[in-house]
Amino acid sequence: MSGCERPSLNPTTPVAVAATTRTTAPIATPTLASTGTPRPTASSTAIPPTSTATFTPSPTPFFNGTLSPPCGLILPILSTNSLPVTDTLTPDEAAMQRLRERIPDAALPALLHLLAEPDHVGLAAYRLGQEADGAYLNADVPMPLASVVKVINLVAYAEAVSTGSLDPLQTVALADLEAFYLPGLDLGAHTQAITTLTENGRIFGDPPNVVLDAVPEMMIHYSSNAASDYLHMLLGQQVIEETAVSLNLTSQTAPCPFVGQFLAMANYTRANNNDVTAIRQFADAPAEYGAYAMLLTDAYSNDPVFRAAQIDWRQQARRPKLEAQRLFTALLNPQGSAADYARLMARIASNGLSNGDSSYIARRYLEWPMQFSANQALFTNLGYKNGSLPGVLTTVYYAYPIDNPTPIVVALFFHDLPNQTYQQWRRNLPHDELARWLLYDPEAITILRDVLK
Repeated sequence: MSGCERPSLNPTTPVAVAATTRTTAPIATPTLASTGTPRPTASSTAIPPTSTATFTPSPTPFFNGTLSPPCGLILPILSTNSLPVTDTLTPDEAAMQRLRERIPDAALPALLHLLAEPDHVGLAAYRLGQEADGAYLNADVPMPLASVVKVINLVAYAEAVSTGSLDPLQTVALADLEAFYLPGLDLGAHTQAITTLTENGRIFGDPPNVVLDAVPEMMIHYSSNAASDYLHMLLGQQVIEETAVSLNLTSQTAPCPFVGQFLAMANYTRANNNDVTAIRQFADAPAEYGAYAMLLTDAYSNDPVFRAAQIDWRQQARRPKLEAQRLFTALLNPQGSAADYARLMARIASNGLSNGDSSYIARRYLEWPMQFSANQALFTNLGYKNGSLPGVLTTVYYAYPIDNPTPIVVALFFHDLPNQTYQQWRRNLPHDELARWLLYDPEAITILRDVLK
């Protein structure tokens, strides 16, 4: 099943953040004795060129209320720099031997893919203050972010709470959150969040409510798209984009609500089923796309008739199909660079938001993996967010190793993964294992840097 995002960890499973079958943290001991490095044979998925046809948006006659501002008020919808810096690698054999002797088996598939398809990977990994000695690959190239973009929403929320613009204890009707929920396209993240909150007695009243403080938890810990969209619309498009600008995310394209993105891929008002053609047309008319995605968000969240009809249609038509999701993700999903997001994680880890309160709030949500003993054995603090869309897996971390007071940051983005690889990695998470290795092994960044030189 295709979808937007899975929770990175079942909160009832007491294992490390990468959610593998490992029950204890890995130790950096030799795990490979081979003399060669096998390379994946699967080819990447080519993205067809965009169409030059005239844009004609599908009618959405079900919402006549006040329209929200479109996506793209300040930031561009499309990236202006998408060419990889590195498309081939010829690692030094001595450096490769050191890497083979050190890297854990669980991280190996991600490393092999990185070496075989370097133009589809973005990486920035370094210890703060030692940026020149970091490991980098296409670090400044914007790539699809999937749910990693939710860190912007988190920062915007934290700043609003710290200034008193939002009250974290205000009541939110569960129905207002559910108004943004599009079933079947979040890999169960929203349902899992609601189930856990219910089990913990944090949903209350009749009709049911939650406090606002729980919504960013649903967004970051469980990666609920509905929670993200609720905060997005509560704060407003202008604030979301201004937050990205204030964070100096120079590669960032405009975030749009997830429900608007998926409905732009396919919705029942589209007269035909040629979603791929429509997506190509959107890429030729980004301003029209920004307005259309927000119109669909308004219609879905405000009009119960439109929402019910869309849910029923989706169950029948099973659209958007995988081809449409992959094309949309490559062209129109919000993008950013590994370098920008590594700097953002470094800023949060260093309490560098506008004030101490906002930094504390953001870190409180990002550091949920510290509940696990395996992480407590390795780190004093660990912040994390991942993302998943068809063909795209992204992860960002900051960590304070238990034996070093200086944090390490890692941003690792894979895109254009073959479908089989993508599905397997969503279960085994080798990309998370690779990123995590760079955090806990004191030699890992240096070793990988020497391979990538």
